[in-house]
Amino acid sequence: MSTKQNTPFVIDMKPGDYFWCACGESEKQPFCDGSHARKNTGMRPLKTHLDTDKKIAWCGCKESANKPFCDGTHAKLK
Repeated sequence: MSTKQNTPFVIDMKPGDYFWCACGESEKQPFCDGSHARKNTGMRPLKTHLDTDKKIAWCGCKESANKPFCDGTHAKLK
């Protein structure tokens, strides 16, 4: 069951490495839980490093041209 959504996941983040779910199958959206491997999606998560505390709009639709961040593409999807 895909957990993609047509809005971003807006989260206050701390510095560190994060693995954004690219396949949309993770139960821990917007982050990877390994579902891509268990479900043989052929996709891999995107590693992102944050240097400072910041509010991030993580892409929820998985179609952003600026992955893993939201660029508003979800508003153009049906």
